[in-house]
Amino acid sequence: MTEEINVAGVFVPTFVVACIFALGLGMALAATLKRAASFEIKSFAWHPALFDFAIFVILVDICYALLGKFLS
Repeated sequence: MTEEINVAGVFVPTFVVACIFALGLGMALAATLKRAASFEIKSFAWHPALFDFAIFVILVDICYALLGKFLS
């Protein structure tokens, strides 16, 4: 897999791109769950910040794997 992506002449690590995608997906997922089903994270998770971080880590892994498939 390519470890860097050329963005306008600047080489950006693939992991940074995966983190940016995961952050966007996580924010969209949280907004969708909050609006659509009136999903209250505080009643579902013991520690909401840890829950959000765990979802972020999972999304980073998925995005990194997908970038690896598309860039190789």
